[in-house]
Amino acid sequence: GYYGAITLGNPPQEFNVVFDTGSADLWVVSSKCATIDICYNHRKFITSASKSYEVNEEEDPIDVWYGTGHISARLGHDTVSLADGALQIKNQIVADATILSRDFIGSPFDGIFGLGLEDLSSSPTYSPPFYSMMEQGVLHEPLFAIYTQANTGEIDFGGIDPSRYKGSIHYVDVIDNRFWMVEMESFDYNGMQQRKSGRRRNVIIDSGTTLIITTPDDAMAIHSVIPGALNNGDSTWSIPCHHVDDLPDLLLTLGGKTLAISPHNYVIRPTGHASSMCLSGISGQILAEDEEDDEDDDQEETWILGDVFMKQFYTVFDVGKNRIGFAEAN
Repeated sequence: GYYGAITLGNPPQEFNVVFDTGSADLWVVSSKCATIDICYNHRKFITSASKSYEVNEEEDPIDVWYGTGHISARLGHDTVSLADGALQIKNQIVADATILSRDFIGSPFDGIFGLGLEDLSSSPTYSPPFYSMMEQGVLHEPLFAIYTQANTGEIDFGGIDPSRYKGSIHYVDVIDNRFWMVEMESFDYNGMQQRKSGRRRNVIIDSGTTLIITTPDDAMAIHSVIPGALNNGDSTWSIPCHHVDDLPDLLLTLGGKTLAISPHNYVIRPTGHASSMCLSGISGQILAEDEEDDEDDDQEETWILGDVFMKQFYTVFDVGKNRIGFAEAN
């Protein structure tokens, strides 16, 4: 996963946060965290030390649930700064988390900076941080773009960095009012083309998710044509590392254009060299919303395109025009 530094308050307190397009809340670990063993290795927000902090007495604490993990947090307002103070958001709603689930115990970040759409926020009375940037006029354009590679990355707030991609940007309209979701016309893996035939597939572009998450059936179909692929029993798959160079691209057609994901991006090499097996970057899971759907053939089958996908494509999140852009990353 990818995270970066922000500061909160006056004088500023620094925190590492995940810039997450799959959620819309801004929170950091509280100095009053009750789950002490989980909070131990995280930097904590001392609200009493900030001259600009104001507690929000009118709002109840919030609970935020993620695909993995959840938090409970108090709400307040304070100044948020990014990019060494180049971007500053005044009077931003900030949650300081007093309870964290055990999923966060070993995480190298101290909170999450939600970049999802406005209706995804847990506190709908207040604007998520990117919307506050737009309202306060600190951006040139109402968009941001994400560039990530194996050991580096950047977010461009309010503009696009042409040095980070090649060719042109292909834009696709967003079809949801909470998630950065677009329609996928088809996907193809090794000639096993799956087109829309009564069952729609949509994809959510989520920088807070590591893998590409498909439906369990789609993951099974993809891995069934990979020699030696093993189901790990926890929704993930393993692939013999010596096959990686010979694997085909995963082809996704979005907005009439086919994007090709290289096996060197959708297969994750082990950190040690002893293992002969690599982790597949394609996982099969049933998303919570799909579980609530009926058995109708027209139900939507949603994928999530996480960091495995975004490493290959410079991705533009255009709030102003309600669209997402993709270009081959340099």
